[in-house]
Amino acid sequence: MSNLPFVIDIADCRHSRCQEPDGLVLISVGNCLRRDDGISQKALDQLAGSTLKACCRFDLGSHTNHLPSCLAHHKAGIVIDSTQNGLLPGTISIVDLNELLKKDTQLKIQSCHGFSLVDELRIASKYSRLPAKLIFFGIEVEDVNFGAKISQPLESKLPEIVEELSELIEILLKRLSGNARIDNSKSNSGKDKSATRAF
Repeated sequence: MSNLPFVIDIADCRHSRCQEPDGLVLISVGNCLRRDDGISQKALDQLAGSTLKACCRFDLGSHTNHLPSCLAHHKAGIVIDSTQNGLLPGTISIVDLNELLKKDTQLKIQSCHGFSLVDELRIASKYSRLPAKLIFFGIEVEDVNFGAKISQPLESKLPEIVEELSELIEILLKRLSGNARIDNSKSNSGKDKSATRAF
């Protein structure tokens, strides 16, 4: 096992030299060696190439201390992570992190990395500029034991997860381009999905 420090090359981001925040960043959090905990990376891998091309992407593993530098210079961001709320695998939880940070409360959704994630963001908000729109996209998991494959129940839900994530990304991209506004009450044109929403 390597003892080298985990490094994120922010210079790869096309917005890193922007004077004003711009664009959408997608950040996955989770350990891909602990089965379902790697679902966020797997979901991003399944997005259409055109969708990924329109965004910046960082895969942080469990290194949430890199969140502030990855979010910097972006106007909007989505943090994708696994959750354990006792719900069915694949259930989606969406939280407006900007509102959460304003209220100085903890993340009610039981993210697998919730404490460190919100703690890092709260510290960062005091010393740096976070995106004007910052969304937590949580994916309910079943098995976080050591292993490389995600569980079958979660695997079967992957197409629905990717579809909902794609729709949220599309909404944010349209808003950034000035063609639409975000309706915080839903992210999927009124479709009924098994999701827990908290805005």
